[in-house]
Amino acid sequence: MANIRTVLGDIQAHELGVTNAHEHLFIRNGLILTREPDFRLDSEEDAILEINDFRSHGGRAIVDAAPIGVGRDPEALAAVSRATGVHVIAATGFHKPVYYLDSHWRNRLSTEDIAKLFIEEISDGMDAFGFDGPTRKLTTARAGVIKAASDYQKITRASEIGFAAAAIAHHATGAPILTHTEMGTMAFEQLGMLEKHGVCAEHIVLSHMDRNPDWMLHRDLAQTGVFLEYDGPGRVKYFPESTVIELISKMCNLGLGGQILLGGDTARRSYWKAHGGRTGIAYILECFIPRLKNEGVADEQVHSLLVNNPARAFSLATRAAASDCPEHTHG
Repeated sequence: MANIRTVLGDIQAHELGVTNAHEHLFIRNGLILTREPDFRLDSEEDAILEINDFRSHGGRAIVDAAPIGVGRDPEALAAVSRATGVHVIAATGFHKPVYYLDSHWRNRLSTEDIAKLFIEEISDGMDAFGFDGPTRKLTTARAGVIKAASDYQKITRASEIGFAAAAIAHHATGAPILTHTEMGTMAFEQLGMLEKHGVCAEHIVLSHMDRNPDWMLHRDLAQTGVFLEYDGPGRVKYFPESTVIELISKMCNLGLGGQILLGGDTARRSYWKAHGGRTGIAYILECFIPRLKNEGVADEQVHSLLVNNPARAFSLATRAAASDCPEHTHG
């Protein structure tokens, strides 16, 4: 039976339940806040309110997608998981390079040394200070996914190193890789980089893909076995929510609903109900899923989107050798 690594320990995949596949519970510090103060999420009490609201609508698990250096708080993630009873899967790895100063250690260490830190966070426990020193504080909360990221329509050398280190850590630990695609671009390029390093598509989740709602691109990607994460519902600044519903319906009709995950990505104070926002972490379950069902997406498909697919996507790999990867034809 496959296991999933949460901040409170490993669980079996069937225990995960209804999952928000991309969220941000804490952003307490980092360069990101100097550029956008609305990203500041620093209250355990507010996080508990939001998570309990999510739980009241049937939610049982959240993937916190904040990696090293962008305000992550491992101890707080464990505390809110204990307080709410909701499973939390945390991330090691890196976000896109723009969120780090040129002087950050990610730009000085070798790929292998970076990978060792990722492996340590998955196997032993996340560092409370994100390895920013001057000392380390190893926590009991272990990471369960590895983050890698690229920019809009390009992959920089810094991102290439991040992807390579993520692949090494995946092979050492079995932890799946969760990527950031900027506006849904560079998806095949990310997949290609990871497959070059021997990572099977079935252990890769491409985030924010609904921001590039090209169903033909999504069809071709899904046919490789990679997971596509749609986390735009509720944020109509990108496009009408009907666009995501139509995309999901199309993918399900093509028999590819098994490769889709749903997330909230409510990474701003102004989104949270606790701060007077409209959406909140519960939005996917409270508002989006009813709309999806009203437009004809069957209950069993919804169950796959929320339960079955995340259980597969976030399981620790039991085999990670390149020779074991299923063969797929890329579009």
